[in-house]
This record gives sequence, C-alpha cells and structure tokens, in this order.
Amino acid sequence: MQYRKRIYGSLLVLALLAVFSVEKANAQYMPIVYDRIYGDNTNFQHVCPASSGEVVLVGCNDGKTTISWVKRDGEVFFSRSLPDGFTTVNNVHYLGNNKILVLGQSAHWKAKKKTAITGGRAIIIDNAGAVSSDVYMGEDGSELLCGKQLRDGSLILGGYETKMGTTHSGMIGKLDASGKEVYKYVSGESGSCIGFDVLGSSTEYIHVAFTGDENKVASVVRLDNKGKPVFVTRLTDNNFQIQKMLTAADDHIFLIGNSNTTGGRIIKIRTEGDIVFNKEIASSSDKATVDYLYLANNGNILVGGNGSSKSYYSLLRNDGTDLQKYILKGSISGMGLNPVSGESVIVGFDTDLGRGSIIGLAKDGRQIYQKATDGNFDKTQLTPNGIFLASSATGRICMLSNSGDLLFDRYAVEDGRNTFDEVYFTSNGDVLFKGMGNRLIKLGHGLYVSDVRINKPVNGYTTALFTVTLTGYSTTSEGAPVPVTVEYFTKAGTATEANNYTPIKGSLSFVPANDGATHYMIKQEIEVPVKANNLMEGQKMFEVQLANIKQSYPVKPVGIGTIEDHEILVKLVNTEDGVEGLKDVVYELGIFKTNGEPLINSTGSDIVVDGIYGKGTADVLDFDMGIIPRVMITKGSKTGQFNVKTLNDTRYELPKSVVVDFNKIYAINDVSIGFESSLLSSTGTIIDQPAMIAINSLGDHGRMNNIVSGFFRVSLLRASDGVLLTNATGGDVNISCSVSSETTATEGKDFVLTNLHDLRIWGDGNRSAVNLNGIILFDKEKLGAKKLVIGIDSVATPANAPQINIASDGKYGGFMIND
Repeated sequence: MQYRKRIYGSLLVLALLAVFSVEKANAQYMPIVYDRIYGDNTNFQHVCPASSGEVVLVGCNDGKTTISWVKRDGEVFFSRSLPDGFTTVNNVHYLGNNKILVLGQSAHWKAKKKTAITGGRAIIIDNAGAVSSDVYMGEDGSELLCGKQLRDGSLILGGYETKMGTTHSGMIGKLDASGKEVYKYVSGESGSCIGFDVLGSSTEYIHVAFTGDENKVASVVRLDNKGKPVFVTRLTDNNFQIQKMLTAADDHIFLIGNSNTTGGRIIKIRTEGDIVFNKEIASSSDKATVDYLYLANNGNILVGGNGSSKSYYSLLRNDGTDLQKYILKGSISGMGLNPVSGESVIVGFDTDLGRGSIIGLAKDGRQIYQKATDGNFDKTQLTPNGIFLASSATGRICMLSNSGDLLFDRYAVEDGRNTFDEVYFTSNGDVLFKGMGNRLIKLGHGLYVSDVRINKPVNGYTTALFTVTLTGYSTTSEGAPVPVTVEYFTKAGTATEANNYTPIKGSLSFVPANDGATHYMIKQEIEVPVKANNLMEGQKMFEVQLANIKQSYPVKPVGIGTIEDHEILVKLVNTEDGVEGLKDVVYELGIFKTNGEPLINSTGSDIVVDGIYGKGTADVLDFDMGIIPRVMITKGSKTGQFNVKTLNDTRYELPKSVVVDFNKIYAINDVSIGFESSLLSSTGTIIDQPAMIAINSLGDHGRMNNIVSGFFRVSLLRASDGVLLTNATGGDVNISCSVSSETTATEGKDFVLTNLHDLRIWGDGNRSAVNLNGIILFDKEKLGAKKLVIGIDSVATPANAPQINIASDGKYGGFMIND
C-alpha cells in the first residue's frame, strides 16, 4: 500500500510541475554546424561517428557498398564504393586512429571448397579510403554482427552461422593481423552472438553473450586466448533473448533480456560462471522488455524497460537489492547513468496525457528532481557536462544541467518540427540527426564573436569590446571536456587603421574549470582600441575574424565593429553684414565636436542644413525672400555658406536684421548630428548703402515777392544714382545751411530766410526733402539784380542711422533777385 501511495504521490508532483518547452529556451544554444545531403544515388543506412567530430556514412544497395567519410565541418574526405560489395551491412564501428570496421555479409569465393558462398565479412578502411583489412568468417549463410580490433591488429568477430538451412548458431572467432583464423567458436545450442567483452591484462580472455532464439537457450561463455571455453552458463528461460551484456570492473557479468514466460530480467554471473541472481524487473504478463542497463563505479546497477501500458525502472545495489523501484504509466523513452557520480536520469512519456517526465536520482536512489516536459524524447545521453534529450520524431533537442535545469531547448531545423530516422550522440559531444534522403544535420558546441557598436571618442582612445562565446566543450571518449583555442585578428573595412582603430591580433584559450562551473557559455573579450580624429565620417566598419579554431566549430567567425560618430554639432561660424543692393548677408555654418573642435565632412556626401526666415526687421523690400535658406557643407569641407541677396529700395533706413532659423539637417550617411538646441537662430544685418544731401534752387525771385515762399529744396538722395530717398528711420535728418560768401544780396535788406534754423527731413516715412523758405525785400537804395547762394554746412543723422554725405555737386544752391 505504501509503495502504491509513493507512486501516485510522485505522479501527482509530476502533474503539478511546470512544463518546459522550446518557447522557454535558452540559457545556452547548440548551433548547427552543417545541414547537408550526401550521396545522390546511395541510401546510407549507417551513420558512424568518428573522432574529432568526423562522421562515416555507409550504405549498401544491390550489392554495392558505398563509404563516405565526412570532415568535422561537413566537407567530404572521400567517398568510394567497394568493388565487391556487401550483401548486408549489419554494423559499423569506429576503431580509432582514423579507421572504421564494417561488418556484415558478402558473397565470396572459398578457395578450399572451390565454391562461392555468402558469409560473414569484415573490412577496415581509413579516412583516405584505403582498405587495410578485408576478411571473411563463417560457413555459407553466416553473418557478422559485432567486432573489435585488438592492439596487435588481430580481430575478434561475432555473429552466427546457419545450421540446418535456417537455424542460427552463435559464432565468435579471432583472426590475426594477416587475416588468418586463430580460432572459431560456434555455440550449437545458442543463437547469435549479440556482444562480447575482451578482457585481461597479461592473458587475453573473452566474455561472449549468445542470445536465445528459434527454440535455443541463451548462454554466456568465457573463452581463453585459444578460444577454449572456461565456462558456459546456460540460461534456462525459454527463448530468453539477451538485449545487452556488460562486464564490471571486478569481472562479474551483467545481462538484461526478456522471455515470454519469465518477463524482463537482469542476471548477474560470477567470474566462475555461476549465477548470483536472476531478478525480475518487468512481469511477463505485461509483455514487457528490459532495454536499458548501466553500471556505476560504485557497483550500482540501473535497469529499465517497457510493457504494454506501464514502464519499469530500478536502481539496484551490486547484490541485486532495490535502492529504488518504480512503475510508471506510459513508457520509458530513455535512461542514463553517470558512472563516476552514480547519478541517473529516467525519461518517460505518457501518450494518454501527452506529457513526459524527467526524473533525476542520486547514487543512493533518492529523487533529486522531477520535471515535466511536453516532448516525447526517445534518445537520452548523460555526460559529465549535462543531460541531452532528443526526439527523432520531431527533431527536437534539449539539454539540462546535471541538476535538471534547462540549458537550451530547440529544434534541429530552425523552421520547426521535422521527422528524422535516427539521432546519434557522439563521444565528443556533437549530436547528429539523420533524415530522409541522406540528410545529415550536425549540432555541436561552437565559437561565435559578437558584433559591436561604439561611439568614436571625442579625444584620445576608447575600447571596442568583442565578446567571443564558446557554447560548450567537446569531450573525450571518457567525457572530459577538451580545451579550445582560437586565433583572432582585425580586418579593415570602411574603417581604416590610419583613421579609426589600432589593428590587433592574438589568440584565446578556453580551458574548462575543474569544478565544471564554466562548461557552458564561456565568454572572453577582445579589446580593439578605437581612436578619435577630426573627421565627420558617419558609420565606419571593420571586422574581428576568428581563425584556426582547435577542438570547436566556427558558428559566427566574423564580428562587425561599427564605429559611429560621436555627437556632432552644427554651429554658426560667422555672419557677414550685407549692404543694400551691393553686398549679400552671409551666414557661415560649420560642424564641430562637442568640445568645440572643428570637423571635416568625410561622409562622402554633402550635409544639407535648411532653415526658415525668422522674425527680423528687414522686409520683402530689403532682401529676396524667395530664396529658401540652405547651407551645403560639401565633401571635404568644414563649413558652408548661405547668402541673403539684398535689394535696392528708395527708403533711407536704420540697419535691418535678417533672421534665419536653421531647423533641419540632412545627412545621407547615418550621422548623429544636430544643433545645440532645437534650432540654430542666426541674425544678419542689412545696412543701407550711402546716402547724400543736395540743395537746389526753386527759381529766381523778383522784388515784389514779399510773402513767404520756397527759395531752395534740400533733398535726401541715394549716393549711387541720385534717386530720391524717403526718410524711414523714425528720426529726423537735420540739415545745417548758411548764406554763402558768393551771395551779393544783403540779408535783412534784400531777403529774409524764415526757417534756416529748423531745416529737417522728418523720419515718418513720407518725407524725402525740406524747403528753405524766405521773403524778398524791396530796397530802394540798392536796386539792381542781386544773387543769393546757400550752402549746406552739415547733416545730422538719427541715432544708428547710416551716414549721410553732402553731395559734391549739390552743396550749394542759388538764385537771382531781380528788380
């Protein structure tokens, strides 16, 4: 009852836990190394991971055997077909030293019997395509299923021979380095050899597992170095099919297998051949199979399997007693055990609920964590670095830390779910997905360098920091992380070494920490000095490139460094006053750093600064308002100008202001440029061109003119052409005149001037002249024609008004007084 409650309690906890999914990624990302299709006309049935991330593909079609050796980056070392192909390829093993062992069945000529037979065949081929060994074993109908090459070059090969036409008898044999048979052992009472372990330090011996099928018993045999049986242990369960055999460090043998009558079981056999225990894991009534077997260094055993509706797993002590035993609803899709730490992981899936579970156990069987997942993962691998889960049905790959935390969760193909034939976990930490049509996708830990955006310094240097990230280490076959090295260097782009940055080169070493704390997402930085200059350049780019990567893959080997200009200000450099009709008002704008240093436009295009006319005192009669304000700071220039065209008018005025509010800047390149405030208001001045005063007579007068009348007119004229001007200054122009010495008439006797003391041209905008008035007197004593001449002595202008000169040909005016 307590056992049942414990199961239900665990399931309840599982149901309450949060479900992780691909949308909730990603502390760490395992990138795609390559996604390629190999062999147009060959169906590769076997994918064999080799060393250093290499992969061997083997296909057998219609008696033609093709072998392709793929480099770690996806390129092909070689692809060749064997002249005499296999009928069937059953297995491919990587032997080390860039060699593979291909096992299967092939037709060949048996010289001793002078006949052609079809029997077991094994070849060894290297990564250059050279075949170093091509041997056969067994009578007609035999096949090879497993094999191993020993240090001396000899081969141990296992499989079966056919007896009585169809009955398989287990076979194992040894061939020396030349291919000569040393011995062959055939188990007539047992079926095929499903595996063996080669043992011994000074004297070689072998443990061999022969499965039970076709009404044969399963057996385990120990053979000496001459192929003689030391013991034969027969398993009396009818048709007991051995799934897996492992030999522990103390030479004890562990088997898992299944029988219709006795269910799924685990069996331990002593070194002398007698059975220590034969323990049921799954009931025969549930049609269960035990598929998983792992041994820890501390002697613990992890086993598991599946029935029709339930799954089973147990963590056992070395003597077969249970540390932990569970029955779960659904199926176990994967298991794993860390032989060093003794921790284990069980991955299951309940089809009815559409939900999976991940359970972590300590070495004493205690549950460390229990997590729910929405994925049905059929592949599991435990490594010292973490836990891999993969689904061939969807192409999904997840990685958890050894404490159960999600490191990343993604699909092998970026566009989502894809169905694959098989998923392979390699010894160095890569993951391979084999799909339809010989599609092979490889995921591996790799290096990528970040892109950097940085503002150019105003003065001196600043540093662009490029981050080089290693997503994880490849591992040795023992699971130890392998250090990674990479070289780097800068490469000029639109940014140059002369103007923008200091070139660097060097190397980085990523060495795994002893405590495993930095196995994933390891980061290092590359520092590139970026320097100031007196150029406005816009965006400039250079590269940091990774090269000569050792023990990893280039995911993103080029980092783009983008140097953006610091803040740039458009300022008023100078304003030149204009003169009415003669000289333009000039506004000069320039580009500057924030510290006031001028810059040169090196963007490759003009900088355009537009504006509008603001609230100045000048009006449409003073300047051409139809010209829109625009300053062009051209390529290679520091400044640009805008000219306000002044106009002639007939007004005598105070200086007038022309205000231009520059409010828009156009730079084709991406430049951070602006004004110190929202706009740049610039004021220029239009000064009236020179004016003059002239006096002229209004005509001669007779003695009988004894009323006040106009004698002279004093006029305000434009100096350039004598055009009459209107005084629009708002202040009066005061003129001082006197009687010239050329005068022959006598003031007070011949004439009287009535307003000589108050000659002014009013500044109301309506006056251009003033009359000098007087009266002609009758003098009986001095009859005869007399002359009156008046000269202009001086002119007083209103405050701030332009200077007025006295016209050289209009300084004097005169007339005759006639009798």
